[in-house]
Amino acid sequence: MGRWEQKALILGGSGLVGYQVVRKLIDSQQSKHVVIAALTHGETLQTLRKLRGDYPEITFEGYSGNLFLPGDPVEVKEGGSEPPLPDRRDKSLRQQLFEDIYRDFQGAYEHSHLAKLVRTTRPDVIVDCVNTATGISYQDVFTASQAVRASLDQGEAERSLERDVENLLISMSIPQLILHSRILTKAMTDCETRLYLKIGTTGTGGMGLNIPYTHGEERPSPQLLNKTAIAFAQTGMLFLMGRTPGGPVIKEVKPAALIGYRGVEFREAKGRQYKRNDHGDRVDYTLGPGQEAYIRYRPLKIALGEELDLTPDARAYEPIPDANGDASLRVPLVDTGENGLFTRGEFEAITSLDQMEYITPEEIADIVVMEVRGIGTGKDVISAIDSAVLSSTYKAGLLRPSAIEKLKQLESVHEVPSIALGRLGPPDLAKHLFEAHLFQEVFGGLAAILKKGDAPKGAEQMSQDLHQFVEGNPELLSYATSIGIPVLCADGKHLYRGPFITSPTYRNFRRTVAINETTLEEYAATWVDLRPARVRWWLETFAKLKESQIAYEREDWSTSRVTRHSYMADDIEIGSIVAWIFGTQDQGFRVL
Repeated sequence: MGRWEQKALILGGSGLVGYQVVRKLIDSQQSKHVVIAALTHGETLQTLRKLRGDYPEITFEGYSGNLFLPGDPVEVKEGGSEPPLPDRRDKSLRQQLFEDIYRDFQGAYEHSHLAKLVRTTRPDVIVDCVNTATGISYQDVFTASQAVRASLDQGEAERSLERDVENLLISMSIPQLILHSRILTKAMTDCETRLYLKIGTTGTGGMGLNIPYTHGEERPSPQLLNKTAIAFAQTGMLFLMGRTPGGPVIKEVKPAALIGYRGVEFREAKGRQYKRNDHGDRVDYTLGPGQEAYIRYRPLKIALGEELDLTPDARAYEPIPDANGDASLRVPLVDTGENGLFTRGEFEAITSLDQMEYITPEEIADIVVMEVRGIGTGKDVISAIDSAVLSSTYKAGLLRPSAIEKLKQLESVHEVPSIALGRLGPPDLAKHLFEAHLFQEVFGGLAAILKKGDAPKGAEQMSQDLHQFVEGNPELLSYATSIGIPVLCADGKHLYRGPFITSPTYRNFRRTVAINETTLEEYAATWVDLRPARVRWWLETFAKLKESQIAYEREDWSTSRVTRHSYMADDIEIGSIVAWIFGTQDQGFRVL
């Protein structure tokens, strides 16, 4: 069979990287029969429509469903409907998953969605663009463990304890990964698949244990480290799969930078949504293909007592609609695919020098196609782990300023600052970005800020100035509080908040937290803090930024002078400043 005649199955083919892999495979005449597999009917159908319009001579098939659960792949056709996805809250599904993971491999293989998909399509080549490590690790075994502990301590009803224990057992990452690898190996061996190429992940975008970013949770993030552990555990499983007689050639490439971007536009900001469950006794959240837009709520000013209720509940909050009656939060955003929607501040921070930096999906797809063709790129992790990771690129460096500039233009046109959504964590990232933005708006550049801070009682007066500015700008205030970032008033005794608080995080087993002198300082570390002590911290930071400019100006020009310690602007570039803080004060930088 010639390469042009081979059938290619692209797992995650509607994603940012998967879509480019499909196009590159076709353009390089590697396949004229392509199967697209994605989670939902809608995203698969949308991808098929675009591809069929661009490549009418190519045969396309599409299937939807969850690769990690039992079920039948649903062929995606025009006029079809979105079938319901399996729900882990279903007791029968939890019990079946337990049997699959811990007891009955053959039964798991027979009704596995992934195995059925491979057996149905019988591909010659599989390119797996699904972020397996995220899918498995972010079932969050840590929260599931705490829920079990809380149920045991509180003596909850047998039904609740049973549910929590079942959730814990089926959230265990390594047993799931082992089952996934075994199912995939058997299916490909049975169908005589020639090549399996995995687009993996380092879990941290090429950064180390000092990574200052998470998926919105607090730092350090056990979930994020679990993702990295699973990503490299999967590399170990692929290493074994590549040495299994009768199996396909196994390859893996691991991007080691932020992948993006799909587009830059003014759009709804979507994220975690809270709602009460059917029993009314727990609060669940939805996050995925059907996630909803953030709603702008008018914040409530509350007095801080001995405890702070973390229970998300929007019933006491008034939505803030625009002229068209739409209360959804709309912000200039850059779409980075699976990594999410980032504001200018977040994108600027995470792509800064020695941070996670940046690589484009087209460049990854180019590497994939060469490996499929048998051209050694030196980026196959299975054969050369040390040299396989993909770092940031020149093209991405050229495109980064254009994305940032476009976001600035959209900010000006729509008069909405692109600061943070809180989805790029930890929570103190959004805190830093909002606080830096406030200094920029109220005081201007570094020189003006430091001059103001040098005055007697400068920090106290600046704290009051910031407080008055926030209270006089309800739209900016609601922006922060509507995404879960509280604003601690200058007096330290009052708090502006929205329907939910990102940190400390609400849990079904922890609905309130105590507020005292010690805990307030802990929580304020992730809240926008207008108190004089926080202003003094910023003045010290701004002074260090200014010192880096003075050191730069004293020396002759040399490339060695531009490092993560350098901050060249007098203006407050919020993302660059946060990147400087992470890279110098928090030691959150990448080592080449």
